[in-house]
Amino acid sequence: MDTSKSVEPKQKKKLKTRGRGSGKEYEPFIKIHEISSSGESVRIRSATVGRTHHLLSGIERDAFLMFDQLDQTTDLREQFPLPVDDTLEICRQLGIKHPQQRGYLMVVSTDLLVDFADGKKIAIAIKPVSKLSEQRTIELLQIEKSYWECRGVAWHLFTEREVTDGMRENLKWIQPYVGEDVADHYQLSLSEVDDLIRRIQPHPQAKVSQLCAKLDDQYSVEPGFHLSIFRYAVAQRFIKAPFDQPFHSWQCKDLAVSEKAQANEVFNAS
Repeated sequence: MDTSKSVEPKQKKKLKTRGRGSGKEYEPFIKIHEISSSGESVRIRSATVGRTHHLLSGIERDAFLMFDQLDQTTDLREQFPLPVDDTLEICRQLGIKHPQQRGYLMVVSTDLLVDFADGKKIAIAIKPVSKLSEQRTIELLQIEKSYWECRGVAWHLFTEREVTDGMRENLKWIQPYVGEDVADHYQLSLSEVDDLIRRIQPHPQAKVSQLCAKLDDQYSVEPGFHLSIFRYAVAQRFIKAPFDQPFHSWQCKDLAVSEKAQANEVFNAS
C-alpha cells in the first residue's frame, strides 16, 4: 500500500481545528453545508451539551436524539475524525484499500462518539440497512471497528431498525424543543415547567395530551400552551417519559422527574 500519499488539502486544513476538544468547544469534522444533502441533514442544539450539532441524515438525527435523552450521557461528538496514520495502518493489516479521492487520502470519521458519566464511551457508526450489502461499506465499518476496539472503546452499528415507529414519532415531536435558546423562542420558563408538573401530578391516570388541553381551558391560556411546556420539559430532560411508547398514549403516571431537573432544583416541592 502506498503510504506516501498526502491527505486531501481541504481535509488536512480542517484537521487543524476540527475534531478536537469536547463539550461546547468541539467542532465536527464535517458540517452539513459542506456536503450534498438528501434533505434530511439537520442542525440540532442538544439538551446535554448545549451546542449546535451537525447531523447528516434522518438516522443520525434519531440516534443523536436517543442518546441526548439519556441522563447518563455527558457529551456527544458527531463526525469525529480518526487519525490518518492509524487508519492507514489498520488498512494495511486488514488488506483494505484506504479511502482516497483524486490521488489524496481521505479522512475516516465516526458518526457519533458518546461519553457517559461513568467515564465510558461508545463509538457509533450509523448506516441504513440498505448500505450493509455493499462490500465497500463493510470495509469502511471494519476500519472504524478496529480503531475503536484497539483503544478499548465499545463500537456499535446503528441502523433504522433500532428505532421503532413510536420512538421515531416521539423524537420528531420533541426535536423543535431541543436547545438552550428554545425557552426564549417559545417564551417558556422553568417556573412554568414547575407549575405544569404540579398541575398534572394529581391526575396519574390521565393521558398527558388530553390533560394539557383541559388545563389550557382551566387556566384560560391559548390552546397548546401546556402541551408546549410539556414538550419543552421532555426535550430538555426535565421530565423522563417512556420513549418506547408514542407520546399521545403517555399517562401522567408514566412520567418521572429526571436527575437533571433535581440538579437544577426544578420540581422541588415546597
